[in-house]
Amino acid sequence: MVTAPSGPLGPTDAVLVERVLAADREAFAQVYDRYGGKLFDFAYSMLRHREDASDAVADSFILFAERLPQLREPDRLRPWLYAIVRSECLRRLKARKRVAYGGEEQLIEMADDAISPDQYAEQSALRDLVWDAAAGLAERDRALLDLHLRQGLEGAELGEAMGTTAANAYVMLNRLRAQVERSLGALLIARLGRDDCPDLSELLRDWDGSFSVLVRKRVARHVDNCSVCAVLRRTMVSPWALLASVPVFVAPAALRDRVLETRLVAHTAPADGSAAAGVPAAGPDATARRGGWLSDARFPALVGALGILLLLGGVIRWAWAEDALPGLAPAPSLSAQGLAVEPTLFPKGTPTGAASTSATPTPSATSIAPAPAVLTVSTGSIDLGRRATSGSVVVGNDGGEPLSWTATTSVDWISVAPASGELDGGATATLAITADRSRLPEGRSTGSVVISGADQSRTVTITATEEHNPVVGAPTTGANPSCQVPVTASVSDESGLDSVTLFWSGPSGKGQVAMSGSGSRWSAEISPVNVGGNITMYVVARDTRGNTATGPSRTIYVNPCPG
Repeated sequence: MVTAPSGPLGPTDAVLVERVLAADREAFAQVYDRYGGKLFDFAYSMLRHREDASDAVADSFILFAERLPQLREPDRLRPWLYAIVRSECLRRLKARKRVAYGGEEQLIEMADDAISPDQYAEQSALRDLVWDAAAGLAERDRALLDLHLRQGLEGAELGEAMGTTAANAYVMLNRLRAQVERSLGALLIARLGRDDCPDLSELLRDWDGSFSVLVRKRVARHVDNCSVCAVLRRTMVSPWALLASVPVFVAPAALRDRVLETRLVAHTAPADGSAAAGVPAAGPDATARRGGWLSDARFPALVGALGILLLLGGVIRWAWAEDALPGLAPAPSLSAQGLAVEPTLFPKGTPTGAASTSATPTPSATSIAPAPAVLTVSTGSIDLGRRATSGSVVVGNDGGEPLSWTATTSVDWISVAPASGELDGGATATLAITADRSRLPEGRSTGSVVISGADQSRTVTITATEEHNPVVGAPTTGANPSCQVPVTASVSDESGLDSVTLFWSGPSGKGQVAMSGSGSRWSAEISPVNVGGNITMYVVARDTRGNTATGPSRTIYVNPCPG
């Protein structure tokens, strides 16, 4: 856990939280100065749009002021702020329906006099390359990467910012490291390797340059099986290091003024008017100060605005029903078009100059936090029988919070795809389970697929039955056989043999005789041969499981018995 130290670098996060709860506006400004720029950089990396990033940060500081009394551990301010911004960004991304990459020419570029034009061009190319590769990753994975590589969060802080445990964040990060190396490595190959590899050039013949998930998978599969591209990949810069080197995006100077001038950061006091926990009252005006930074003159106008919002039932929704933040207790909250408004926004007393009947009563409402993720599977067992090579299982999330899951197999003859993913509340995904029957021994084999996520696991038992026929060789005899003909044959079976029989036909008629075995060598005798001539013979074997096989036939000339 990392918090700002006291002394020259300023008060700790816990001290700042205490001061903001006491309506210290300077402390609120210090919180922005400490984290505002980094939060903007994080929001910009998710939204790819300056105005949207500014809006997300500004709204996040409103929510920070609203919800601060519910922060149980003040020294966890940093991951809590990142969690708020991440939630705001995800809300905006959902509203877009899709993430729109590109359009940078429409954004205002901020000049940096400290670098040369060549350096600026190089940084821009690097930024575009990495963002193109991000198109091959899920939104949650992009946020995880940025929080760890660029914002410096790890361990418990990373888990809190992502809304999960430290252990889950560690697992997600390790899984994502391999995926990033593969995804960004595939993009580098796609951009730089076509001149060296004709097959890759043909694969990307109609490519429009956008790096979709489909293109990433195709290129990655090609690289895995191409010696030319494999060599090229080994000589390139590490994609993980490349991601960490993307330049920081500086917050607009106007954003600070916008955040600090926001009037809705006024209600950090508890609803009953008492001092926040651990913050004593500070004299006769303490109640007014805890009421916030809104003057009494503004109160009637805001009461009227709240009344309008309450009339617009069609646009009012419960806030935080989808994007609850970690570390918060339930609190009453309404939201109209994304602007959160709480009953505690206003001072408890009647404002000076306002009639006591002018206040609009605020309804009692309780925000509903999303239900925890619940991992489900459609079945607990799959029987592939004697011939099937594949089956499927549906993984679901019956909760409200997002669910990151992974699937592992217990034996090498079972494979599962995809092996990991993320599910929103109520969503499902189908996993294809494949059995490599060439690896199966004869008989009934059992393995499992374990699906894990959100500190839960589900096991799907996979069974398959494999039948192998006995291996039967051609019968052999000695040279110039006559009268009594000894015959041998090689016969084997991994489950054991129940019977081995020699069949023959010739001038003397036809017949059969049971063979006796020693190891894989089985023997019998054709006797007597009273009429000489060609005799055709073959061996039939049956194993203990009832599988039968007939070996190749062989024809030999046999001399008759004397007389």
